Amino acid sequence: MSKRTHHEIGSHYFPFECSDSIGVSEDFRELHWHDELEICRIKQGSGRYLINGVDYLFRTGDLFLIGPDDIHLCYEDKNLIMQVIMFDSSFVSGFSGSLSDHDYLRIFQTFQHTESWRHIKSSMLPPSLLDLFDQIEIEYQSQSTGYELMIKALLLQFLAQLNRIISMCPNSEKSGGINKTAALKIKAAAAYIDTHYQDLITLDTLSQITQMSIPYFSSTFKSFSGISPIEYTIRKRIVKAKELLLETDQSVLSISMACGFSSLSNFNHLFKSYTGISPSTYRKNYL
Repeated sequence: MSKRTHHEIGSHYFPFECSDSIGVSEDFRELHWHDELEICRIKQGSGRYLINGVDYLFRTGDLFLIGPDDIHLCYEDKNLIMQVIMFDSSFVSGFSGSLSDHDYLRIFQTFQHTESWRHIKSSMLPPSLLDLFDQIEIEYQSQSTGYELMIKALLLQFLAQLNRIISMCPNSEKSGGINKTAALKIKAAAAYIDTHYQDLITLDTLSQITQMSIPYFSSTFKSFSGISPIEYTIRKRIVKAKELLLETDQSVLSISMACGFSSLSNFNHLFKSYTGISPSTYRKNYL
């Protein structure tokens, strides 16, 4: 979603979840961010991850660490399966304020000033570390007696080992930290598109919202999303149009107007260019 994700992670008692994500649908290639910490392991396949405007190419076995409020989206190349762990910081650090507790999250805190450890390639990950990831998944799926304690113990061991690996192996691919002000403005623009896709949206409108010049806004938005703000808006409208075509009996004309297209012919042209078929054929084929 092109806004902060309000996904409920586990429960207040156990703010943790582990799941596999298979492929990346065109419909979900939208900027999003969340409060939780995320560890993403590429089980299979390859693709690109755009995180805070940095473009990462990944392949099987790679690992990604995504911190709170990081702007990200993933592009699949082929046969992608990602194992995703998400948890609240309180699950690890607790409420004691202990320095040792907070040290577990040090690898996420380094992202405040650098992107250097966000992408960890498979060649740097020892089998013992990946075994812990597998054990976490097994415990989460089986939910045997005491699985919550086992998962926390395994996660702490995983984070401790990862901190050690990172501290001992300087990364040769360091890059500068993101522009926090620019990131906040891009979030505002993405959220505006998400809620006003049915309205007339121009570069002038978005530049005024973000208080950035049109050229600077356009280039910055593309660095975060991989596409121009206009194309991002069109994709958002196409996604919404798909939903209405399958979930309502509204006419194609009504749907084109509801999704912000300037005319029926414009809607038909853009829909076919993005999906390969007309809106009417899409409705017929997928209902």
